[in-house]
Amino acid sequence: MMRFFNLFILVLLLVMPVSGFTQEAVQAEEADCSIPKELRDPLKGPPPEIKTGVFFVDVQTISDKKQTFSCNAIFEFSWKDPRISEQSLGRSLENCTIALDEIWYPDIIAVNLVKGDVYGEKATVDKHGNIVFTKRLRNAEFFFDLAFQEFPFDTQVLHIIFGTGDEIAFAVDSEFTGIRKNLSVDGWDITLKEAVLSSEQIESHESIARLDFQLLAKRHTGYYLWKVIFPLCLIVLMAWSVFWIDPTQIGPQLGLSTATVFTLIAFRFTLGFFMPHISYFSRIDTFVLLCTFLVFMALGLAITTSKIAAKNKDLAVKIERTARVVYLVIFAFILVYSFVL
Repeated sequence: MMRFFNLFILVLLLVMPVSGFTQEAVQAEEADCSIPKELRDPLKGPPPEIKTGVFFVDVQTISDKKQTFSCNAIFEFSWKDPRISEQSLGRSLENCTIALDEIWYPDIIAVNLVKGDVYGEKATVDKHGNIVFTKRLRNAEFFFDLAFQEFPFDTQVLHIIFGTGDEIAFAVDSEFTGIRKNLSVDGWDITLKEAVLSSEQIESHESIARLDFQLLAKRHTGYYLWKVIFPLCLIVLMAWSVFWIDPTQIGPQLGLSTATVFTLIAFRFTLGFFMPHISYFSRIDTFVLLCTFLVFMALGLAITTSKIAAKNKDLAVKIERTARVVYLVIFAFILVYSFVL
């Protein structure tokens, strides 16, 4: 009896996998995933609406010098092709794996994409002919135009620009579009702006559809405040202290003034390594230049009062007392002009 029971169990174990495999094979054979070649032709009629969305998984870096930003993002494009619906084909492709080269799809490109690793491409279709194509980009680098006039108190707009030469109508997929709360980028506050639909003329008679997804990046100013502006203020006040030395003491006056000038030159040389290289003046460029003029003015006035003191000490002392006040007034004006006006 025991031997018969063991034999029954062995037969059951052998039959069950074969039956399961046979059932799956039958189902696979019944599912017809073939797609007619004519579905690769463009859609006829009015331009199809392509709903487009971007989800920013991470923003990693923003480069002032290269004028690029890098991110990880997921792109989603969805449209409807009635020719691939269950009603049109007489069968559903809902459980089939769809390759884009088997159907028509919009030729959409990220215009300002410099480089990036594409992975996880996936296309799905439902029984009504609604197609959803998802693409993931990792370590993607996008070019954008920086405006440094307000640097280092600037706010930049980062773009991902989609364009196409096909006759389509872009639409924003607001449900899919978004950004992760915690990002890797340092020194910036990033928020998502509303996407912008437009068209761009590339020739006198031809224009292309365009869709801009925008991020608002506000720079943290603390680094530049304590590393650039505050030390430069100390250098300016160092030059101001020359007016508190007796004008007859030409040695200490010239020694302090020249030391201040050399300190400023060394500081400006250091600034060149991490300041943006631009052909126009930013706010901080204006501040540095005006402070340089002020420091050299203190040196020139120290030399002048030393010469005057040799003949008229009282006049030299009076000039330096006046210079103490005027110098600070000019410095206050430079601060307001550089960072407020």
